[in-house]
Amino acid sequence: MSKQELYEEMTRLFTEFQAAHNSTKKKDAAAARKAANALKKLITPYNKASVEEGKAK
Repeated sequence: MSKQELYEEMTRLFTEFQAAHNSTKKKDAAAARKAANALKKLITPYNKASVEEGKAK
């Protein structure tokens, strides 16, 4: 995935996290944790893609 694709996915997950976090339903708390965990897993690939694109310039 490119840096831009990873950024868009991270943005989507953060929006999902915010919506679930601000909800009062119990099932949304689980959805917030799931989105936060998925976001965490994208940080390292984003860093690698960013470095690679920086080197290419």
